[in-house]
Amino acid sequence: MDDGTTLPGWHLRVLDGNHLPASEKRLAPLRGHRGAALPGQTLVVYDPDSGLVTDLVAGEDAHQSERALVAPLLASAQPGQLWIADRHFCTRAVMEGLDEAGAGFIVREHGRQPRLAGQEAWRECGRTETGQVREQLIEVTGAPAPWRRIELALDTPTEAGERVIRLWSNLPKEIGAQRIATLYRKRWRVEGMFQRLESVLNSEIRSLGHPRAALLGFAVAVLAYNVLALLQRCVEQAHREQEPPPEVSTYHLAQHVRSGYEGMLIALPPEQGCSYDGDPTALAGRLLQLARNVDPRQVATSKRGPKVAKPKGYVDAATVRAHVATARVLAHARAATP
Repeated sequence: MDDGTTLPGWHLRVLDGNHLPASEKRLAPLRGHRGAALPGQTLVVYDPDSGLVTDLVAGEDAHQSERALVAPLLASAQPGQLWIADRHFCTRAVMEGLDEAGAGFIVREHGRQPRLAGQEAWRECGRTETGQVREQLIEVTGAPAPWRRIELALDTPTEAGERVIRLWSNLPKEIGAQRIATLYRKRWRVEGMFQRLESVLNSEIRSLGHPRAALLGFAVAVLAYNVLALLQRCVEQAHREQEPPPEVSTYHLAQHVRSGYEGMLIALPPEQGCSYDGDPTALAGRLLQLARNVDPRQVATSKRGPKVAKPKGYVDAATVRAHVATARVLAHARAATP
């Protein structure tokens, strides 16, 4: 039965790391260093179907391997979850941990992947939108059952010039190799979430140089993002009968909340607020009731056409480093328009 998720019967979990950018060097020990000061990193687990961040692990050491932080997340894995991760997590410990927890995984193959005890011949599996697919069964020492290796030969190479992507998975054979290759593309949803975190909620505050302060600021932004994601779904659900159904922008929703929240605190007494008594059904009903009062046009996404790629060609270094006054360029363009 289709339960409305990307893969019926499975709960997607996209695992990815995020390094906080270089901070200002306000701390005295940093002032003698010329290089960038990195305040830390996080591992985030994202559910692309609900749009929520379900778990987070913070690491104060920005040079620590992401693999060293993943253990608490593996301990939280549950049967029925499908974890999708990039090549940094293509290790025996990570994949065996998920397999032992009864969870599924799709992990991109690393150049130094775990040693194989055996492998079968490749089997052609047709095409996806992006290329040709084939798969083989592989045996890893210690694994209770064979895993699968899926190879996607891309029609168009990646930005890094790669033409072949290989994936490891323990999903049952009922889920075809083409579906697995398509599911891996869901991993890029987490990159959009990180971008919204920074642009909408200012999750990376450059003046916070101490690792604990910077990581706390990021975690607070993640919590606020989950609140916005919930409100976004409520507004879309409350107005789903419209044609076409509304698509709510996280940015416009945040601006909408920011512009009215302070005035609401002044105009409405506390007892008029939405209280939570432990009943999620009652809370969902109240949020949907409030969402019906929101004009979806005020918080809708702004659609634009695809960007047309134009070859730039070679230019000399002096031209690249040159700068222009935007106001003068615009004024010149207006003057040239008949």
